[in-house]
Amino acid sequence: MQISSSAVGHQEISARSGMVVAQHRTAAVIGVEVLQRGGNAVDAAITTAFASGVLLPIWNGIGGGGVMTVHLDGDKNGSTGGTVDFGMQTPGLAHADMYELEAENEMQGPSRRFSWAKVKNNANTEGYTSIAIPGTVAGLTTSLEKWGTIDLDQAVAPAVKLAREGFPLSRTTALAMAERHELLSRFTPTADVYLDDGSPLAPGAHFVQSEHADTLERLGRIGASDMYGGETGARIAADVEKNGGYLRLSDLEQYRPIVHDQPLTGSYRGLGVSGVTGPCAGPTVIEILNILDLFDLAGMGHGTADLLHTLIEAVKLAAVDRFSFMGDPAVYGFPIEVLAEPEYARSRASEIDSTTACEFLAGDPWSFAGVDRPSNFPAPAGVAPDNGTTSLTTADRQGNMVALTQTNLAFSGVVNPGVGVMMNNAMGWSAPMPGTVNSIAPFSRALNNMTPLVLHEDGRAVMAIGGSGGRRIWPAVVQAIVNRVDFKMGLQEAIEQPRIHVESDDPVVDPRFGDDVLAELSRRGHKYSLPPREFTLWPFSEPNGITSECGVLKSGISPQMKPTYAAGF
Repeated sequence: MQISSSAVGHQEISARSGMVVAQHRTAAVIGVEVLQRGGNAVDAAITTAFASGVLLPIWNGIGGGGVMTVHLDGDKNGSTGGTVDFGMQTPGLAHADMYELEAENEMQGPSRRFSWAKVKNNANTEGYTSIAIPGTVAGLTTSLEKWGTIDLDQAVAPAVKLAREGFPLSRTTALAMAERHELLSRFTPTADVYLDDGSPLAPGAHFVQSEHADTLERLGRIGASDMYGGETGARIAADVEKNGGYLRLSDLEQYRPIVHDQPLTGSYRGLGVSGVTGPCAGPTVIEILNILDLFDLAGMGHGTADLLHTLIEAVKLAAVDRFSFMGDPAVYGFPIEVLAEPEYARSRASEIDSTTACEFLAGDPWSFAGVDRPSNFPAPAGVAPDNGTTSLTTADRQGNMVALTQTNLAFSGVVNPGVGVMMNNAMGWSAPMPGTVNSIAPFSRALNNMTPLVLHEDGRAVMAIGGSGGRRIWPAVVQAIVNRVDFKMGLQEAIEQPRIHVESDDPVVDPRFGDDVLAELSRRGHKYSLPPREFTLWPFSEPNGITSECGVLKSGISPQMKPTYAAGF
């Protein structure tokens, strides 16, 4: 018997002068309008990001954080771009055992090997006690000042207009809000904005965020200092303290984004790969690509058991390293960049058995870093579930490209009075028990899954890519790159291909690979599972991006869970 499977596709568009891909149609249009007025890819990315925070406020916005990679095709100062880490940071009052845990058998996490105890009453993921220091305003304003050409008030103006005048709520956002009705009902200022007299807002409802508009307008007029020590920051901090949370005004005052003029770099099949270093997924993706670069994937053939086996094992190796060593390097002192070194990848790749699935131990990156492993280095930790996040990419006619990912993690449910912004729940990114590499520490930045990358050839950007979907982002981005580079697919085709998801244990495999491939994977020891048949329960990430080839920009979009759109001219 044969049973059909859902296969959702999206139109590829082409443009020569500029393109924006974003996870809301209006946001993509707003970004392209910036390019049409003469702005560059950074201007478009920042304006689109502010607008996305209004259009998709439970998933991202100025109450959250993010990371971005910028590639400039040589500006008047000779700059070629860089990266900005504006991830959320734990408050100064945070500490490793700040939350009460459930019984030891109540575990959660990415796998059976890397998990942690559940927090009582979800105090680390819901409400005031889950709020970390937001970084979005600092990151977006810093990027605009460093690489943009427009003023901040111009960048926030479309978002202000949307928030003040309102817009029809998308079906996807309305259903996501309805799913968390209990949390949105818990706090009166939140319910006043996000509910209709206590009931969930219907798809198409006219959604107005007046206080959010006032806040954005004030930020545009005053600058980032309004969030990090000014009126907006003071309102947030006072409300959080009043309601038992940990964030204080002094936490906001000390926040700084981490800017690197030189991104974390790697190579794949001769192409340069630039991403963000630190406790995100940039080092993990580059480690996976470095491992795969040692195998003839094209010779294996697309969709074959040999290819999938090699891909699964490479991701598993990097995942074990990720969960064993990656946390905030400023706290735990691990040299994260060594994971992106080609020679280290060679040592890991040697462990892959072409015939048998393996359960890998962590590698020994310390020797490649030229330092001794500290005797007190903490134990491995997993990474939290992530139900939020949005991804956008931009490209302009000058050859500049930006990949930007921003998130609220999921969302805390808290909208502070007089601010009108949905706040993050980023305390849930950290392992809530002491003694691990990702445990909570004051002013730490926890391990996250954001992976905005730019690929380039001879100094020219050829692809910007990122994704949303939590832990599923980095394996999906790798597969899109492999399909594009090794199998010469257009990015849209590359993203639409059947996919696997794996971390450190057992893979989820798209059944479209076929029964023979599945049987061979099983013979090699892969205890795979199949995804749910309903595409609305799609268990994979949603990568999106832009390619540039011979002066033509082309879009690539995965539209399964959050609608995503490309606009260009």
